[in-house]
Amino acid sequence: MYQQPSASEQHSEAATDDLDSRNRATTPPGTQGQVTSSALLDGDSPRQDRTAPRHGLSSLDLIRQRLARVMMPEILEGPEDRWLQHYTSNCVGEQALEQVILALLKKGLVFNHEGTLRWKDFPDKPSLLREQKLNKSTEKTDGSAPIDTAVQRKTERKIFRPLGTIIDAIAAVPLPNLSPSCKYEEEPYSTDSEVSGSQHRIDGFLRLNKSTSPPGPKGSRTPTSDIAVNFEFKCSDAPQEIIDNRSKALYSAFHNLHSDCQRKHTYSITIEDNHVCLWYFSLQDVRAVVHALSALIFSTVEDLGYDANIKRISEWDEEVKQVQLRYVYRLGDRFFKTVKCRDEYDDLYISGRATRVWEVIEVTSFDNTVPLPNTQRMILRDVWLEHDGNTEREIQEKIFQRCDELGRNFPSENDERLHDVDDATRTLLHQRLKDGSYKELFLTIKADYRGAMSKPRAEGFTPKPDIFAEPVYINQEAKRHGSDTQRASSSRSHTLAGTDLLMPFQQQAGAPREYKPKQRNFVVYEEVCSALHELDDMHDVIQALLDAVLALQILFLISWIHRDVSSGNILSFKGRGKLCDLEYAKEFDLSVGGRSSDPKTGTPIFMAVELQYNAAIYGDAGFSEDMQDNETRESPLHPSPTVRHNFQHDLESIFWILAWLVFTHIPGQICANVTAELFHSKRPGFLPTRWKVLIHHYVCAEWLQTLRADLPPVLAKGLLTMRNILYQRYLKRGRSIGDTSTYSPIYDKFRKVLRTIATSVPRGRVRLLFKKMDEPEDNTVAPHKAANSKRARGTSNAGEVDAESRPEKRLARG
Repeated sequence: MYQQPSASEQHSEAATDDLDSRNRATTPPGTQGQVTSSALLDGDSPRQDRTAPRHGLSSLDLIRQRLARVMMPEILEGPEDRWLQHYTSNCVGEQALEQVILALLKKGLVFNHEGTLRWKDFPDKPSLLREQKLNKSTEKTDGSAPIDTAVQRKTERKIFRPLGTIIDAIAAVPLPNLSPSCKYEEEPYSTDSEVSGSQHRIDGFLRLNKSTSPPGPKGSRTPTSDIAVNFEFKCSDAPQEIIDNRSKALYSAFHNLHSDCQRKHTYSITIEDNHVCLWYFSLQDVRAVVHALSALIFSTVEDLGYDANIKRISEWDEEVKQVQLRYVYRLGDRFFKTVKCRDEYDDLYISGRATRVWEVIEVTSFDNTVPLPNTQRMILRDVWLEHDGNTEREIQEKIFQRCDELGRNFPSENDERLHDVDDATRTLLHQRLKDGSYKELFLTIKADYRGAMSKPRAEGFTPKPDIFAEPVYINQEAKRHGSDTQRASSSRSHTLAGTDLLMPFQQQAGAPREYKPKQRNFVVYEEVCSALHELDDMHDVIQALLDAVLALQILFLISWIHRDVSSGNILSFKGRGKLCDLEYAKEFDLSVGGRSSDPKTGTPIFMAVELQYNAAIYGDAGFSEDMQDNETRESPLHPSPTVRHNFQHDLESIFWILAWLVFTHIPGQICANVTAELFHSKRPGFLPTRWKVLIHHYVCAEWLQTLRADLPPVLAKGLLTMRNILYQRYLKRGRSIGDTSTYSPIYDKFRKVLRTIATSVPRGRVRLLFKKMDEPEDNTVAPHKAANSKRARGTSNAGEVDAESRPEKRLARG
């Protein structure tokens, strides 16, 4: 499998070989930065590391199963030759392939049997070879005892061991203008995972001849970063064992991508019996296997997925008194060395944006990493976005251009955008826009760079979302050729054998996925900030929210919506707030209403309820201006995908952010049930509960009564008031989502509430939980983060950290 980072981003392709000429290869092709509604609604905890407990699962096997289930809609299948041409370097042509096969014939590793190439050491299917060997073992023990699992695994390794000899022989063939970039190693479980606490166990791998990692201690195992291609073997034709092995292969690819930000993509190959699916090879098609292996062995390091714009180094860290792994990023002619990891994507959905955020310092080059004179720490953001879309810098420049124009031609006081806006606020907005100080509400971008681009979907590749649900045999080939291309847009509601992984809500059916290619983007920001959930004082949170609401109002004045407001996208810098992450921001076209095919974006626990339910509070849901009648509603009457993201949805996210921080970040709370119901998006009752909180005044009031009794009453009162404002405005607007006069009063009302809270809650009055990430659950921390992984946490009724109450992957910019 070729796995391209987008979480995602990351992009995945794979090959399948078999005797049948119609064999096909499959791949999860969603690329790094890929965004779909099912992806965005799948996880909501910002720092869920890779061990099973952090995903609420009891074992690594269940994590693999969940990963497979999450990625099901991303799987494509296609012809093996197209896979070679499109998803590998395709560096080995027919003439070179003949030269390789001739070399294998001379060494006796393959032979010609009646015009068909066969392996010397694989005379039959692996399952039959294993059965023969196990039968011999049983005969020696008189068949009186069951065969130990360890014996079965040892037998499996012995059967596939000749593959190493074959790969070595391929690498030794002198091909014109080509040289091998990697070699095969078979030692099982010998890799040194760079994500501590993880079990990265694979059957074999292609290791780079020239390591990209700094030298390790003598006798250390192979670092994961040097593993270019993973191998998983299976000698069984039992359906469940095959499914388990496929999920292992996917997990190996995920692990490679997650542990090393040098990776653009990675490959995983599994070899089993006659199953034609995913990135699987049947050994019986000798020519296809030799061609695929040759293409990988003779690829360049960059073709194998390593980004030439990133270099790994190690150096002594005086602060923590130990050697630390660093990365050096190249942005054109400038170089930035990582100093501290501020955020790393942790979504099991590996076709997302795969955002990483670093504190960096500018250096001279890859080889001279001494900081430049008088340079200050900055923030670097590494993210995969749609290649034909605008970067954050380009979007910000568009927004600033519109703001400058509005500053020169500020609307009159009777303009709908200023309806019910008081004189003081109107003057503030005009002054901000006129003198350019509105820019202080956003981050300062110092450099950006468009990097590697993933490949588009290859011709002939179609969705195969049920690849982990059941084995696909040779005689099902014709059925697979008729795959419905719309199935890639289905929700991730599949259930793996023996595992209940049903999500609380499902993606609505829509247009088929286009699998657009993604491009890697590096952005450097001047300010080193803290996200809301990293702050330790409620007063600072409120101040940042006040500035965020002002930033949202300025976007409203130029008819732009943010579409991704979260605790990680509102930052605090020197006591003031900044709104960031503008990749999803777009102009709100007031001339277009009704249905929208845009994917719903945002962090689930902060998203507006209308977007999650795909139903309007007024209209589609059956509500009217009779609020008494609406109080009886438990959920939408007729959910349908008619809701488009509007200005109020951004403001509703402010309400949910403040509620989340109040319920989960104030120590000593006794409201664990509220936290579980409102802020665990994987809970079956997640959406109905949030719907009732927004619709029913009494429900919201009752839940706020569970807060600590000694907290300032203004916190609960403020949240209840914000809820009332939102609900009344949804009803008042009805279907008139283009009526700007219905949005403008909300900004002032929200700021009034927040100013009241800020006055009543001075700095030091309400402290928030802020502690190092040293709890037992945090046993999967990448080495470049382990020494500096401070994170804000939610709390349970005993004041303990609640990993699932944290927001999803996009955290602080610094």
